[in-house]
Amino acid sequence: MPRIRPLTKDEVSPELRTVLEAGERWLGQPPISTGIQAYAPPILEASRALGAAPAKSGLLSAELRALVCLRTAVMVGCPF
Repeated sequence: MPRIRPLTKDEVSPELRTVLEAGERWLGQPPISTGIQAYAPPILEASRALGAAPAKSGLLSAELRALVCLRTAVMVGCPF
C-alpha cells in the first residue's frame, strides 16, 4: 500500500486522464505509480519518457529489452 493515495481518472486533467486510461487498458487498472506521479505532471511526463527511451533509442534488440523488462519486474516483485 503506497503512503500517498494515487489520483484517480476523475481527479486529473483530461490530458492525464488519457495516460491513466492507457495504463488501465494495458494492465487492467491504472498503475499506482502513474496515479502518484499525476500529482506532479512534469514528473509523470519525465518518467514516461525515461521508460520509453530504451525502445526509442534502437540500441537494444527487442530480445534484450524483453529480458531487461523481465529482470526488472522480478527485482521489484511484479506478479506478471
